[in-house]
Amino acid sequence: MVISYMKLFIFALVPFLLSPAFGETIDQGRGPVQLTVPQNYNGKNPTPLIVLLHGFRSNGSGQDSYLGFSDIANDNGFLFIAPTGSVNPEGNTFWNATPACCDFFSSNVDDVGYIKELIDAIKLEYNVDANRVYLVGHSNGGFMSYQVAYNHPSIIAAVVSLAGASHDEVRPAPAGQVHTLQIHGTRDPTIRFSGGFILGSAYPGAVETVTTWAGYNGCSLVAEEGQTLDLVANLAGNETTSEIYDDGCKSGGSAELWTIEAGGHIPLLSDSFAQQVVDWLFVHTKSDWPADYNGVTPSAMLGLSYNNIGNFSSADNSIYTCVRTVENGIPTAIGGIEQFDIAMKIISYELGFIQITNSRLFNADDVRNENNELPDCSGVFELSINRYTDIIQVGNQVFEVVFELRDSVNLVFDLVNYLELN
Repeated sequence: MVISYMKLFIFALVPFLLSPAFGETIDQGRGPVQLTVPQNYNGKNPTPLIVLLHGFRSNGSGQDSYLGFSDIANDNGFLFIAPTGSVNPEGNTFWNATPACCDFFSSNVDDVGYIKELIDAIKLEYNVDANRVYLVGHSNGGFMSYQVAYNHPSIIAAVVSLAGASHDEVRPAPAGQVHTLQIHGTRDPTIRFSGGFILGSAYPGAVETVTTWAGYNGCSLVAEEGQTLDLVANLAGNETTSEIYDDGCKSGGSAELWTIEAGGHIPLLSDSFAQQVVDWLFVHTKSDWPADYNGVTPSAMLGLSYNNIGNFSSADNSIYTCVRTVENGIPTAIGGIEQFDIAMKIISYELGFIQITNSRLFNADDVRNENNELPDCSGVFELSINRYTDIIQVGNQVFEVVFELRDSVNLVFDLVNYLELN
């Protein structure tokens, strides 16, 4: 793989030994945004990140005052940021999410891109756990959270929307799975539980939002009844019911609905609301494996003999591929397995070093690709010379690569050669 090309993606694993005194504000062109860093932050350990998105007319600090996430960041050990959207000609802050909400003056500001850039910038300065990047949004912020997750499912583990909604139009499924939690009051007059219109543009109801994302995540649309919850201070007892869609879901995806009986648009939340949300988030992570089997279908224009090749994930700077073990060209099993799904972290782009961090049996469930074909295994590890060869897709580029085992104890390989195929 071309090392200079890899630099564009910043493959290097930065030590991230910064103290919380550094980088406590993040500025991606719209002014500095306060970043809360937990006191126990250690640059050697991956740390969850929660991004809070405010409602229409609110702002980041005001939304956090209402929900209280920064207050529990230390106890729960997560990084936290609450940015503020743009200001429209009437002086109201907003996020440009869906046609229904809330870019009412058609500014077409790219808020999806801005929020992704904030996340990317935090990752550059802090050791963010790529499997635990979360979005929480209220109202307009809920709409926005779904939009970011839809466009960038590889970097978002889970979304929590309070009194928001997803898009109304029919879309193809996003390119990956995201856990979603919709929290909604049945008496919300602003974003109605059953759906509605804002200035003529439709938005879906809470149930439709949840079932849409359950479908995207490959889940059964038959919900399981979950526990009841106490989320609202001025409603008696456990006023909130839960419905869970997690049967048959693809790896890294599920959907859930918490219905606040008689809840409004800005409910008087209980003191434990933020903690209950964080508890839910922390058990909904991205899978260690982005898919049921490793690899992606290559472009037919490449004319490859394989229908499945390895791929690079920018979310966690890792290569996910399948590797066949052979000795002198003859298929050879290791521990009874001949084909392995392999995850390899880029540990130095300057030296071309990669390290195996995870492995499993390749395609254990015989899952088929989008063409209804069983996927091939493009990688080969030749035991006699300790060399690994493969075809890897990196963005829009495809490379044939050769790596040699450098450290058999830590399973570190270094780059020997590469050839760009397109």
